[in-house]
Amino acid sequence: MMVPGMSTVPNVSASSLVIELCRELVRIPSPSGQEGALAAAVAARMAALGFAVETDRYGSVLGTRQGNRPGPTVLLDAHLDTVPVTRPEAWTQDPYGAALHEGRLWGRGAADTKGSLAAMLCAAAALTDFPGTVHVSASVGEEDLTAAALSHVLDRHPADLVLVGEPTSLRLGVAQKGRAGLVLEASGRSAHTSRPELGDNAVYKMQAAIARLRALALPTDPELGPGVCELIEISSEPMPSPGMVPHLCTARFALRLLPGETAESVLDRTTRCLAGLEGLTLRIPEARQTCPTGAELVQQDCIPGWRCQSPELRARLLAALGTTAFAAPYTTNASAAAARGIPVFLLGPGAIEQAHIIDEWVALDQLNAAVPAYQAALRVGLGA
Repeated sequence: MMVPGMSTVPNVSASSLVIELCRELVRIPSPSGQEGALAAAVAARMAALGFAVETDRYGSVLGTRQGNRPGPTVLLDAHLDTVPVTRPEAWTQDPYGAALHEGRLWGRGAADTKGSLAAMLCAAAALTDFPGTVHVSASVGEEDLTAAALSHVLDRHPADLVLVGEPTSLRLGVAQKGRAGLVLEASGRSAHTSRPELGDNAVYKMQAAIARLRALALPTDPELGPGVCELIEISSEPMPSPGMVPHLCTARFALRLLPGETAESVLDRTTRCLAGLEGLTLRIPEARQTCPTGAELVQQDCIPGWRCQSPELRARLLAALGTTAFAAPYTTNASAAAARGIPVFLLGPGAIEQAHIIDEWVALDQLNAAVPAYQAALRVGLGA
């Protein structure tokens, strides 16, 4: 579809440009914390496409295009980083080869989210005669520290609408679960294992606590389903210790949060669940990510869920895109915008089932369709 007020980049069709640009991005490895080479390539490509370009202290790149009259500000964000390539011997395609085969572009990050970034750049570069301001943010550290880098971008560049590129099969993401890490420690007393009655085994205390947490009824949501509290790690001290009753046991839980849940509500609910059990401490830890610039991102490991609070804007976007609404069970950079009260939506080529897998891929027809989809969303957001 072509949107009034848009044009193709001179001498290059949008379809061929988005595919070649996505291939360029996929060929540059960019695991979390190692996005520097890709960030430099994206900055150069932005400049060549006519964006004003800046790179922040964490390594995120922002390209800006100013309209020819006053108007709203729309920010498009897609993260630069990917998960690592695991078991490279199991891949049938080169993880960084960006091969075109069977109507697909193959490689790490093709779906999550280099396809989104390529399409965003093509869509924004094609704008002509538009009001307001368009930013395209290529942010770092999303896989390990979701929302932190985009939070810093939005602190410097507030927006009236944010679109976050994630593989949604070009459906409009209108709600999303959040995420939190929870650390539970049980303290006991060491003793020789030949006389365990003289000690206080911290592992047994943890077993009782885990049983309660597994029985705890979690909130549920009609769009997003139930919350999650899943045990992912357990350890004891001392370790190894064939002859000592453990004096400490630590368990880590991964939580998926529903809109409205906060760090305080999670701690309150869990504390009440564990009431009466002795020797327990509970906390939501800090999360840290060293960026390619050497700067460190830090935030509490609690990223809120959200739901669209603008039904009128939701309806206009759905009509312009000709698509359906989607509620994401995973967590994305969109939480950074939602926490600031900025209307935010998810939109991108590819499906979440294609992300993080061996032989990751994105369909070429999805890549091609993403460019006019972002153009249509920009037209709504800018009032063009």
